[in-house]
Amino acid sequence: MSRERLLDGHIKEHGIYCYCCNTVVSPSQFEGHAGRAARRKPYHNIYISNGVSLHELSVSLSKGRKPSEKQNDDLCSICSDGGELLLCDSCPRAFHRECVGLSSVPKGAWCCRYCENRQQRESYLAYNNNAIAAGRVDGVDSIGQIFTRSIRIATAPQGAFGGCALCKQHDFGKKKFSERTVLLCDQCGREYHVGCLKEHNMADLTALPEGAWFCSTVCVEICEALKDLVSRGAEPVPAVDVDLIKKKRAEKGLNDDGDLDVRWRVLRDKSSEDSKVVLSKAVGIFHESFDPIIQAGTGRDLIPAMVYGRSVRDQDYTGMYCAVLTVGKTVVSAGLFRVMGNVAAELPLVATSRDNQGLGYFQALFACIERLLSSLKVKHFVLPAAEEAVSIWTQRFGFGTITQDKLLEHLKGGRPTVFHGTSTLHKPVPVAEAEARVPEEEEEEEAPVPEEKSEEEPVPVPAALE
Repeated sequence: MSRERLLDGHIKEHGIYCYCCNTVVSPSQFEGHAGRAARRKPYHNIYISNGVSLHELSVSLSKGRKPSEKQNDDLCSICSDGGELLLCDSCPRAFHRECVGLSSVPKGAWCCRYCENRQQRESYLAYNNNAIAAGRVDGVDSIGQIFTRSIRIATAPQGAFGGCALCKQHDFGKKKFSERTVLLCDQCGREYHVGCLKEHNMADLTALPEGAWFCSTVCVEICEALKDLVSRGAEPVPAVDVDLIKKKRAEKGLNDDGDLDVRWRVLRDKSSEDSKVVLSKAVGIFHESFDPIIQAGTGRDLIPAMVYGRSVRDQDYTGMYCAVLTVGKTVVSAGLFRVMGNVAAELPLVATSRDNQGLGYFQALFACIERLLSSLKVKHFVLPAAEEAVSIWTQRFGFGTITQDKLLEHLKGGRPTVFHGTSTLHKPVPVAEAEARVPEEEEEEEAPVPEEKSEEEPVPVPAALE
């Protein structure tokens, strides 16, 4: 079936000049002006004059740059271990043969399954009816036409995050221990000059401390609480969340014989064989749900480093925890979070496996993480959201937009995870029930029944990490 052009415009500045309102708007807004806001896939549905979608163009810009061995990952993208690795010829990922089910090294060029899936999606997008209506001509190299023009690529500017949490300055001593030597708290990740710690009567250090160092007793308590949670392993999900899952499953004709064993678990690093298996399942869910989250400059896939809590050059994920939701022995949902003291926590990634979406699992895992933060008395919850997902987070999960100045005030020197093409959303963490108080002279009212939330998963769609 042929398609019609719904709206025209042209690229201008950092957006699209819309001909219906004569203003520069974002791709998501342009899609909305065309009456197709419900799609929430502007890069797949907006085309330039020769029928190339914005998505196809962005992918093509990254092609033709086969990574060198120095650029390839030095750890397996499945298990995050080193050793003899098989390199993908289309992306920086590397794999053990056993982890991808190969008995021998393939002859010739080899692409991983993530690149194969991407190529299949691209082949469909290239010559669908929308592309033809937009001007795609069979037999013409539309991408080649574009590459003959001048293309300018700019990197995003550095934000004002980080620096000493006390004096706000970014300088530090490099050569020897001094007042400008910087210490990082092993829980909240904030930076402190040794001299500033002494000036504020927080610590009087004459040498770098051995082992873990914490900036406050609050960070010590949070670290111990998270360690205890990790050691407890999988725990049952509250009945209110299980009931919602059962309702969703029943609506889809999935009848459960007996009790449904739904549990959640928090992990940090792969210190045991059991945690190694579970975390590898989380890596698989994130790879299935996202395009590669890459390090700017190298193109290195950062998902394994984030899940296993490792540092990669200037990216530090050592404070990251992974929460998973399981049904029986199957990992169905996973989320990464980091607790920056009792001031704030972040949720950089959350996803449900493709075969288990729409069954209430995402909502249950999110509720478990939020209850945990409440029990730790964390004040603020932040996350990076793609523009097309902002409305879902704000309308159904209580998040709101926030200015950078206000975010800096809340984080108090903390460094959030930032992705290109996303904006940071914020919400206050609900107060734990034990802390809530009803005034003695007021009659307690019955709490309203919350409106059932949509199971659409508003996960960010990151491209490259700043």
